Amino acid sequence: MDQLTVEREIWIDAPRERVWQAITDPERIARWLLPPALGAQMKRDTGGTLFVCMGPMEIPIAIQEAPKEPQQVTNRSLPDQLIATTYLLEEENGGTRVTVRMGGFEALPADTREGRMKPSGAAWEKALANLKASVAGTELPFPQGYVAALFGHRSETKSSFAVERSIWIAASRERVWGAITDPAQIEKWFSPGTPWQLSALEVGGRLFVPNQETGAEQYTQVIEQIDPPHRLVLHSAPEPPATVEVTVYALQEERGGTRLTITHSGYELVPEELRWGAMEQNAFGFGMMVENVKAHVEGNGLPYPGGF
Repeated sequence: MDQLTVEREIWIDAPRERVWQAITDPERIARWLLPPALGAQMKRDTGGTLFVCMGPMEIPIAIQEAPKEPQQVTNRSLPDQLIATTYLLEEENGGTRVTVRMGGFEALPADTREGRMKPSGAAWEKALANLKASVAGTELPFPQGYVAALFGHRSETKSSFAVERSIWIAASRERVWGAITDPAQIEKWFSPGTPWQLSALEVGGRLFVPNQETGAEQYTQVIEQIDPPHRLVLHSAPEPPATVEVTVYALQEERGGTRLTITHSGYELVPEELRWGAMEQNAFGFGMMVENVKAHVEGNGLPYPGGF
């Protein structure tokens, strides 16, 4: 299979050492990569894992592989490490030429590759402009934040904007299917202590949290499509004027286990000035969700025991 890559570059009027710090030091990465409005920070542990920190939550987003200072470093997106982003720094005209290459898209399902590559390329053009401004100490030209697109979690088509997260689980599709359709199991990995009910596991079936006092439905999701144990599509049933959101769970056999991919769409109906922030936050949230599903199915402790 041919390798699919996204590549962008920019020249920065600064020595390589200063640019190197901006792309490898977590505190400096946060200055140009995270949206200021998110109020988040970044850190790196001794194993090279980069985390976005929001209050008490620490969300792993990438593993920083052994760098060749100050020339090259590669980050692999979490949780599945499919998408690799490599920075190449070269001295040029008294400054630094930064080239960024994203690869690994060929490992994604064929019908999602183009939708993931296009927003990644567009986001890198803006993120590199942010990097240049951050190194120069000037105001960011694009303060929206770009984690979702730059780590391969944002998908766009002509009609839809979506966040997509994927993880491999060491279990059969039937076992994973049960985890995402059985209300008792959904409670365990999604909302420990808060029970769910399902009216019927069929098109039109309603998954919801019953109000303890009135019995009324809360957080209702309606089954739009169902193909056990391959695909489940739910749409929200919000009160107007809230936006209808669609969540697709796709299960594929892979390496003796199951790849679970969750695609959450509906952002095309969100005003543009709010869309980036919503997609950034939900990219983190759905990443945490798939990690909880994996831990539950594999019989391990939940990485996020408080649920969502």
